[in-house]
Amino acid sequence: MAGARQFDVVIVGAGSAGCALAHRLSEDPSVSVALIEAGGDDLREDVLVPHRYFSLWGSDADWQHLSTPQRGTMGRVHKLPRGRVLGGTSSINGMVWLRGAQSDYDRWAALGCDGWGWAQVSTAFGQLEQWQRPAALQPKNPLSEAMVAAAVEAGLPRNDDFDTGILDGAGWNRSAIHEGRRRNSYQAFIAPVRDLRPNLTVLPDTHVLRIALEGARAAGVVISRNGAEETIAAGEVVLSAGAFDSPRLLMQSGIGPAAHLGEVGIRAVADLPVGENLIDHLLIGIVYDGTREIPETNAYSTEGCAFARSTAGREDCDIEISFAKEPHFAPETTDGRPRFTIIPGITRTKSRGTVRLSGNTPDAPLVIDPNYFSDPYDMQAMIAAVRLSRKIGDQAALEGWSAGEHFPGAGVESDEAIAEYVARDVSTWFHPVGTCRMGTGDGAVVDPDLRVRGIANLRVVDASIMPDIVSVNTNAASTMIGWIAGSRMTGGVAPGR
Repeated sequence: MAGARQFDVVIVGAGSAGCALAHRLSEDPSVSVALIEAGGDDLREDVLVPHRYFSLWGSDADWQHLSTPQRGTMGRVHKLPRGRVLGGTSSINGMVWLRGAQSDYDRWAALGCDGWGWAQVSTAFGQLEQWQRPAALQPKNPLSEAMVAAAVEAGLPRNDDFDTGILDGAGWNRSAIHEGRRRNSYQAFIAPVRDLRPNLTVLPDTHVLRIALEGARAAGVVISRNGAEETIAAGEVVLSAGAFDSPRLLMQSGIGPAAHLGEVGIRAVADLPVGENLIDHLLIGIVYDGTREIPETNAYSTEGCAFARSTAGREDCDIEISFAKEPHFAPETTDGRPRFTIIPGITRTKSRGTVRLSGNTPDAPLVIDPNYFSDPYDMQAMIAAVRLSRKIGDQAALEGWSAGEHFPGAGVESDEAIAEYVARDVSTWFHPVGTCRMGTGDGAVVDPDLRVRGIANLRVVDASIMPDIVSVNTNAASTMIGWIAGSRMTGGVAPGR
């Protein structure tokens, strides 16, 4: 690639994992790192002000992906927000910071992902949180305190620290908010060091079109910037573009299911199960009429949550219940009455979907089929989550706040009625993972060091590598993946190779 700009490592995607990875690699001043982001600046009020994140969905800071019509949700098409801005989805998400359960990561290790068990990832969380600085919101909204108390009254144990790896119970979660402002991955890991590390180059507003391959070796990336196409050479290419766009870039470059690539006119360089194993969390709102105005303290920020098991014999939690001080994830109301929401969700979803290309050009929309509720377990778990959430809503701790359930209402009681309500109004939790699965054997796209099988000098480092989904919000785990990848690559990147 004579004449091309050259870096030791090119990272595609300045999101949760990509920023943590770029921070770790650029600690070595002899290693040149380029961090490429399709979106623009994150220093804008709708990003930095925590309670404005809903306005970012569907905006220019969102890739605006859509699902295919979902048979399990009455044929609905679901919006699938993904960040297109410095910080990636950590710039447009709800800022909940939860590490996950010990069983989440020990399961990864049992699936052949050596070095990704709880002992290793909990150490990484401790290190990276020195930069991320997630904190419990203070002071807490009194309605949030009442909802946590109601969960305990409903029979859940009090959990004063979800970071131990044991999730069971109700308590306070940490948030990626610092001094009242969103602390996304870019502000945590890149902004503090960008001007201090001349070996770190950040390229916003730069769209990566494909990986530049030389045979079975990644030699760089082809980008579009300011209307011009350019090739950037790299000793190693790392995709951190997320569970939709990392598989997109692989497939557009000829790395993916050979039969599918042939259908869209792309010659397969490596036949790998890219785009398989799409997993997501689902949630729904149970909205209550309020008896009085709800304080604005920590508006639109989730302070408390609860974890439980859908059946008594389960080995781990598969239900997460969030508490919102506003009416969320339910049909919109316009009467101005104060309302709040208990939000049941399922976190051990068994349904699996796919990400596919609709054509062979970079601007061809993705065909994203989450395949919601294709496994019957998911609906059974959601019904159990709804019933537990209603039990919480009936507790004495909420008597001073609740005037009763507004949505879905008293007529929705049987399993069949709850299932219909869920199918009609359920939402994604915006936690897609798994489409470039880590592991060993034919079902894996990357190995436990996150190297793409059969292609030299190419890795995937983001939520798409999760072999199974974690049982909490996925932002912290995605950041941890970038941090661990950086630790593994440090010392293995030869400057100027």
